[in-house]
Amino acid sequence: MTKTKEDKKSNINLTKKQYLCLIRALSVADSVYGILGDSYPKEYKKFSNEIDELQSYILEKAQEYGIGDWAETFDGKQVLKDELMEFFYEVLIDYNEESFWNELETRLGQRDFARTVTSQEKKEINDRGGWLPERIHHLYEQWGKELEDHGLERLEVNTGKTE
Repeated sequence: MTKTKEDKKSNINLTKKQYLCLIRALSVADSVYGILGDSYPKEYKKFSNEIDELQSYILEKAQEYGIGDWAETFDGKQVLKDELMEFFYEVLIDYNEESFWNELETRLGQRDFARTVTSQEKKEINDRGGWLPERIHHLYEQWGKELEDHGLERLEVNTGKTE
């Protein structure tokens, strides 16, 4: 069987600092794609498995970088020890927290924009290929300040009838 260009291996020389950075990046990617692969298997499972394989391969070199105690064998693959995975999982917790507030600010700003969009702005959006007018940034800023100052405390569900 002949190897394709894709199958050929090459050497990449990394400093210990670069190697540790790669492990951190792969750990976060593995967590993200692992969750997506479980939730949306058709779209993400294959890539999730590929990241798992890459991470295992990279961790096989841990001894060479003096951090062999970071990895352990599980189910025939090299994986990070649980206590390290918990440490790297903190990155995802911070990311999810920041993402939540950013997404909430954006969606509330877009909702308010949609409620007040003028016919001139609709034309501008159409002319600009879907880009929203500058006014949207003012709404994002308003919601950003509200959420920063009060969190969810002043958000309420309006149970009145809508017209």
